[in-house]
Amino acid sequence: MRISAFLTILALALPLGAPHAASAEGRLSVSGEARIAAVPDMATISLGATGRGKTAVEAMNATSTAVDAILARLSDLGVEARDIQTTQLRVNEQTRWDRDRNEDIFVGYYATNTVRVRIRDMDGIGALLSAVLDDGANQLQSLTFGVQEPREVEDEARRRAVADAIAKAELYADAAGVTLGPVLELRDTAEPLVRSIVEPEPMVLEEAPAARDVPVAAGEIEVRAEVTMVFSVSE
Repeated sequence: MRISAFLTILALALPLGAPHAASAEGRLSVSGEARIAAVPDMATISLGATGRGKTAVEAMNATSTAVDAILARLSDLGVEARDIQTTQLRVNEQTRWDRDRNEDIFVGYYATNTVRVRIRDMDGIGALLSAVLDDGANQLQSLTFGVQEPREVEDEARRRAVADAIAKAELYADAAGVTLGPVLELRDTAEPLVRSIVEPEPMVLEEAPAARDVPVAAGEIEVRAEVTMVFSVSE
């Protein structure tokens, strides 16, 4: 009787049939990218002047004279005050190494004043550079290109990046034999979004060239977007 009762209890504890397999859910993470070429309508130039003198004041005065002329010229060329910003102002001692005395010898002072200028008239870049060089600018640190209203082209790049991620997810799900579910996560992973394809190396000009338009080719800029998307998948 005890054995019979035990078998009865065991039979009641076991399921009557094999349970239906629950759909196993997982996650699929993919990245999407898009690159769009755009024609720049704005340039940013970092330029300035350096001056030397026996005293710090003399060096700074020499630099300030050149920068005053540069700022006046920029204003005459139609560059607005909001598009000009001082980015570097410094004075340093200058020394030279004396091998005979085995020590640094004081030479004087070296002053630098650099401004960043946004140029919205792309056709006038060459003439502007030539003009400020004639006025005493002897530093050109960078020249980059951009767009004044980037939102429209940025949004288009984002849309294409999302479409690229969805296409990849559908391809992977089909290849793996699983069903693609809804989006669980979406992250924008691109930084920066707009960049120049080519940026010139910084340069220092010891002497201003003769008055001649500086040749500048704006080319195209690259607008890039990148996203990471996570989808649910099920068998």
